[in-house]
Amino acid sequence: MRKMKTVSMLLVVSLALLGLAGCGGNNNNSNAANGNTAGTDANATNTKAKDPVTLSFVIPNTVDTAPFTQLFGEFEKQTGNKVELQALPGGEFDNMMKTRFSTGDFPDLFLMQPGTKQYVKLRADEMLREWSGDADVWARIIPSMKEAQTLDGKIYGVPYGATGMYGVFYNKDVFAKAGVEPPKNYADLIEIAKKIKATGVTPFYEGVKDGWPAQIFYLTGWVSNVDPAIGDEGVAKLQTNELKMNNIPELKNLFTKQKELIDLGLYQDNVLAGTFDEMQTMLGEGKAAMVFNLDGIIPQLEKKFGKEFVNDKLGFFPFPSDTDQGVAVVTPPNQLMIPTQAKHADAAVELVKFMLTKEMTDMYYAAAPGIPIFEDAKVELVPVQQTVKDLMEAGKSKINIQNRLTPVFADFQKLLQIFFINGDVDKAYNDFAANYEKDGKSKLLEGFK
Repeated sequence: MRKMKTVSMLLVVSLALLGLAGCGGNNNNSNAANGNTAGTDANATNTKAKDPVTLSFVIPNTVDTAPFTQLFGEFEKQTGNKVELQALPGGEFDNMMKTRFSTGDFPDLFLMQPGTKQYVKLRADEMLREWSGDADVWARIIPSMKEAQTLDGKIYGVPYGATGMYGVFYNKDVFAKAGVEPPKNYADLIEIAKKIKATGVTPFYEGVKDGWPAQIFYLTGWVSNVDPAIGDEGVAKLQTNELKMNNIPELKNLFTKQKELIDLGLYQDNVLAGTFDEMQTMLGEGKAAMVFNLDGIIPQLEKKFGKEFVNDKLGFFPFPSDTDQGVAVVTPPNQLMIPTQAKHADAAVELVKFMLTKEMTDMYYAAAPGIPIFEDAKVELVPVQQTVKDLMEAGKSKINIQNRLTPVFADFQKLLQIFFINGDVDKAYNDFAANYEKDGKSKLLEGFK
């Protein structure tokens, strides 16, 4: 039986977590003052263009194009303007976009990863349309999502899609057979893992060979363990290099915690050969109990094991802290960006505002269900998504640290692969800090020069 919930969303994500500046800029929308907002009226764009154009929309090929295709079909019906989708390889998307910008090959609109660090990559103040003054754009978007895209009062990307989630996904049947429940704190998690191991099931599966999955242990662990220690002020100091990564004991303790899982034999055999694909299989077949991962695993598990597994057998809990159940990691969705030199920039703005209408966002979520970023959206959530929604409403969620910092955790997956081989906590911790500072310097950021 498909256990889906239709929810009318009023998500309150407590973002005292973001030490980012509030929105600013000039309000250039006179309609908003009169209550006529394109953000709430699906007919606001229902006017045929005198001279229809074809807009180019560039998207990574890792993103599902189906919901966009539906929206663009409606846009053409109402305006006469067409939208041509151009899919670029996901792994090379950033570099290919930077190349297109450097050669003047601008799309009319493109979908970019979330976070203000993208502004640095694309020289946003020179090259991208600024949105902070468009009140109608932000009329329905949850304020926290707006804040997540704001840097020095400027916003160059409009968030679009669903809120992402990171944490611990688990097989409910395995937990039931071991007689355990989701942990109340980190020590409890270790005891649960030991009990599961005693039943002959691998407690944790890690995709070390693929590299990227191994990073999620730290991204989920950060919000429950590091953020409470350094606070928003500490994150702001990391942004300007006033606080060094290797001066945070709670961060080093995450490396120690993972070393403990290795030493206790709580990962699968031959962990260095672990892949994301096998992770799905092991979790779905009940041969592994838990994985640290993101919500991208949900549709993969559904493809392999069906909707019933995702709705009845798949559970979720945050990475616990030493004292409580912890905090769920959420991520803003990708963002829509318009180059200032786009050939059809005005029509692209019209398209974005059309996509933000309630009719179109509901159509989007019907095609691509997920935790929405619009206050009045209706969407069917699977239980693990509902769990995170409940945590968000309870103030038990926080935005991924990498979406709050401009420097990236450079070469992190390679560092962790080495760490799984040598188990050297001090080296991994200090190399992590050095790589972060190196990335800040390469971007010529304040405090890193």
